[in-house]
Amino acid sequence: MNSITIQKEFHAPVEQVFELLSKHATYNVAFAPVQVVRVKDSADPERPDGVGSVRRMGFGPVKPLQEQIIVLELNERIEYKIIKNPLVKHHLGIIQFQPVDDAKTLVTYTIELQARAPFVSKLILAQLKAAIKMGFSKLAKTV
Repeated sequence: MNSITIQKEFHAPVEQVFELLSKHATYNVAFAPVQVVRVKDSADPERPDGVGSVRRMGFGPVKPLQEQIIVLELNERIEYKIIKNPLVKHHLGIIQFQPVDDAKTLVTYTIELQARAPFVSKLILAQLKAAIKMGFSKLAKTV
């Protein structure tokens, strides 16, 4: 299984960083020009971007990637998987939050990926790693 791990320290408390990264709309800022829109709410009305929610990603009206939140542990962990994608056998994203102190949070983002065409996985992961590093740097400036 191919995977990448990115770590970024945010100069904000874990609660603030978790709140930021648990909202689908945040990824519009982090990964612009890619657009992210929630297409299904979670069952929890207090947290519509929570477990069971689905987001679509893409450009303009074409948003072929769908991700579903499968784990949300408040201020600790978010997991999602890609659903309904014929090109991807397995894609799991895990975002972990660890307080460094009262004003700093370490975010560890791991993505496991297995594409249907074996040689494609490493290429996709390299692109994702670069995009996430850049996106996290943008978001870190907003908190």
